[in-house]
This record gives sequence, C-alpha cells and structure tokens, in this order.
Amino acid sequence: MKKIFLSLLLLSTQRISAQNFPEIQTFTLKNGLRVFLLPFGQIPSCSVQLLVNCGRKNETPGQQDYSQLAADCLGFGTAKYNQTQLQSALFRLGTSLQANAGEQFTSIQAAFSEKQLAEGLSVFSEAVLHPAFPEKDIKQSISQLIDFNNPDKMDISDQASVFSNFWLFGAGSPLGRYFYKDQLMKVTADSLREFYQFNFTPRNSRLLLCGHFDAAAVQKMVEQYFGPWTAEFGEVNGVVLDRPVISKKEYAFIPHQGAVQCALEWMKMGPDPTSKDLLAFRAANQIFNDVIFKEIREKGGKTYGISSSYSVAQASPVIRINTMVRNEEMYNTIRLFDTTLQQFYARGITDAELKNAKTTLRNNWTMIQEPEAVMGFFNPLLFPRADLRKNYLQLVDGLTADEVNKAIKKYLNPDSYKLLIAGDENALASSLQHLPGLIRFHAKDIQVNQ
Repeated sequence: MKKIFLSLLLLSTQRISAQNFPEIQTFTLKNGLRVFLLPFGQIPSCSVQLLVNCGRKNETPGQQDYSQLAADCLGFGTAKYNQTQLQSALFRLGTSLQANAGEQFTSIQAAFSEKQLAEGLSVFSEAVLHPAFPEKDIKQSISQLIDFNNPDKMDISDQASVFSNFWLFGAGSPLGRYFYKDQLMKVTADSLREFYQFNFTPRNSRLLLCGHFDAAAVQKMVEQYFGPWTAEFGEVNGVVLDRPVISKKEYAFIPHQGAVQCALEWMKMGPDPTSKDLLAFRAANQIFNDVIFKEIREKGGKTYGISSSYSVAQASPVIRINTMVRNEEMYNTIRLFDTTLQQFYARGITDAELKNAKTTLRNNWTMIQEPEAVMGFFNPLLFPRADLRKNYLQLVDGLTADEVNKAIKKYLNPDSYKLLIAGDENALASSLQHLPGLIRFHAKDIQVNQ
C-alpha cells in the first residue's frame, strides 16, 4: 500500500511555474562528495539520485558491460542485507532501487516519503556503498545479458544500433566495443568489485535530493549516511574520448536474413552538452525532426515513422536519424532523405518554425511534473553551471533565427553522414549496388575477444 501511495504522490506533483526554479543548495562533505538539494513541490516526498562519473567510457578492453554489471550488483545485497532482505526493506519504504549505466555516467535512484527519508537514506547508502557482489547473482545477470543481446537474434533496429556504434567509434573505443560471450564468461565477483572500487568514489560522484524536505535536517542525514564513505581511489575519473569525425557520406550494411523490412540509421555529429551551440542546435534539430517526418512520412509515404534524436540526457554528441522501411523503398527513402536534408540546409528556418521550437524547448522545463525530471534537468555532471540552467527560459526566449541557422550550417551539412542499413541481403541486393563504397559487416565482426 505504501508503494502505491508514494507512486500516486509522485505522479500528482504540481507542475512548476515558469518562474519557479528551485533555489539549489549545495555543500561538500569532507570526503569530497558534492551534494545538491533541489526543493520541489508540496508533496511530502523526496527523490534521491547518486550520479557516478562512470559509464561505458570507463570500460577498458575486456571490460565490456562492466559498468552495467556493477550497477546491477547494487541490488544483489550488501554487507548488512542479503538480496531478499534488501528488496524487502525497499518494499517497506514503498520504493525500489533503479541503477542504470549509460555511456558517460551511472545513475542510482530511489524515492521516499519525507517521514521515512532517514530510514530510506540508510538503506540507499548501504546498497550504494557496501554491495556484496554475490557470484551466483552475477553469473545469472551475465547469462541474461548473453541471452538477450546475441547479435544473431536481435531485431533489425537493435542490430543497426549496435553496429552503428561499432562503425562510428571503432573497437578501439569503449563506446564501439560490444560484449564477447567468452569474455563475459570470465567476469568474476573480484573483477567487478575492483571496477566498482576504482570508479565509485565520493569525489567521482554527485548526490541529488529533490522534493519537499527540511534542508537542515537533510544535510545532517546526508552527513550521517554518506560522510563515512571512503575510497582507496579517491580521484575523479579523467576519461575523455576522441570525438568521431564524419567528413563524407559513407554506407554500411549488416545482413539480417528473412527481414521483411530494413532499418536505416543515419549518424552525424552534434555539439557536446557543454557547447555554447547546444540550445541553438536543439532548436535546429527539433525543427529538422518535424521536417523529415512531414516530407518522408506524410508526403513521401515511405515509413510509419522517422525521427532525429540527440540525447542530452546521456551526454552523447551523436545525432541519430532512425526509421524502418519496406525493402523495396530502401533506396528511394535514402534519396528522399538526401533531398530533404539538402533543402533544409539551404533554406534555413522560418519564424513560425522557430516559434514552435521555442515552445517545445520551453516546455522541457515548464511541463516538468516529477522530481526525477528536475534532477535530470539540473544534472551537475552534464551542466556544472547551475546558473545557466536557471537562466534557461531567458536563453530560450532570446534565441534567434540567425543562431539556429548557424547551427544548421555547422552540424547538419548534407554532404556528410554515416548510414547503417540492416536487412535481408537478397531482398536489398539491387538497391545496395547504388551505394558507393558500401562496407559489409557480419555478426562475428563485433565479437572480438578484447
């Protein structure tokens, strides 16, 4: 009942008004952990998030999927609780522990009522700071990874995504490497514990609390439960990966026998999240997304959907345009995409398009209704300067067509992209021959023991 009640509370949190940015309070514990308090709403509940500067970027050769496996281990039990006891403790508090590793960072989240916040932080900190790394549960998690991520068994959209990363970043980058079954089978509790100990440190993490709470009381709780956190490796990870270069049109193909459709994934490079171009580019991409849907879906009738995505939340600078089309329409869709991109690049945007894009960008903040979204908006690993996030609406209002058009010229050049195609080779044979310099991949290409 508590779990249902808390979920209803979170869903019913009142929308933030345009002017009501939280007055963020920050402090740093003696161990170097930076803490951010974000007051939000009137519901007596609090969402807690620990952001660790560790993700796929930190996986050295042979450590593919270590970041997610380490995150999984946070739910497998601790020095104080076995897995069943940990899950029971969280259930009594009406919550669960969500731990997910991305390209750049790992997020661990839970939510508690204000009255149970002290007990919640006790359980949360125990899970995060003292994971047990039980061998049996690790092996089960690895088995599931292997079963559900076999490249020979993926659908064409997932296959296109995996191979596009391999092609874009290369096997020399942790963002391009894919797991290898034999390598995963060698993972031990000790190797994951070592990965965790090196990366999960106070100075390498940020703790966020968002909701309705007494700030002074919360600070004492944080000091009590996270103050004792120590780490042998106390420095901040300094991993910086090379930015891929896309200087011309390139095509690659991964066969998927029997596929009745094909998946298309175009890749281009956008700005980094800290770039001064970020807001203008996001407006440009929002408009471009609407344009390609109208031209390729509505007018062209080539597909049921096509979208241009750019994930600020994951700190990825890659622009990805995805669609699925009938085999016989593959080459026609590529040609229509080229025409649409060329025309968009040449004409720029209209005042009406800019107005709609600004509305969408403004809604990114004003439509927020849950603490989790507030924490994502102010993510200190992505946006170190909270003052710029608090000026977000003013920056949106001041955005000009000239700034957006400059972003289009800089990032949406029609003469360069990588296009990965996944589908049945026999059905697509006549279309594939029109693509110059076509690179052909096979499942074994990404299963390299590194």
